[in-house]
Amino acid sequence: MPRPEFLPLDTRAINVKSFDCGKDAINTYLRRYAAKNMALNLNRTFVLPYTPEAYIGKESPGKSHVAAYYTLAHQTLVREELPDPSRLPRYPVPVILLAQLGIDRRFHRQGLGAKTLVYALRHAYQIASNPKGIPALGVVLDVLDQDALAFYQSFDFFFPLTDNPMKLFIPIASLESL
Repeated sequence: MPRPEFLPLDTRAINVKSFDCGKDAINTYLRRYAAKNMALNLNRTFVLPYTPEAYIGKESPGKSHVAAYYTLAHQTLVREELPDPSRLPRYPVPVILLAQLGIDRRFHRQGLGAKTLVYALRHAYQIASNPKGIPALGVVLDVLDQDALAFYQSFDFFFPLTDNPMKLFIPIASLESL
């Protein structure tokens, strides 16, 4: 399994076409939209590259492939969407959206999903807690389906948002100990 060192997506060095996590929406996003959205400054996608065994030891293996990826973006929520809105202002508050997370099928059942999630959450914490970063109240996840919901709920630190059980939230302060 690749060493967890995520890098910003660079399609000149990374082959995104070979990525297959088994979920069409996640595959399509990486293949068709991730680089375009980064160029438009809408979000940032980070990939965990690996070199397929067929290329190991060759001088010029070509592009690396994607073992896992995640995408972060900014979003706002109104206080009524949050689990405990009483101390919040009456205008939308900033959050970081974990917009995408995918693991290539070749790396399923090896713990890479959990490692990618933790890495992405730590990254969100660094962005929100850095004085030169962008502040955020927490991290929001738009959950794709019931399989993804079961995965995220297994971590026992996400709260469903009040308006949508497929939208999860974790306060930034909770990420400090990750």
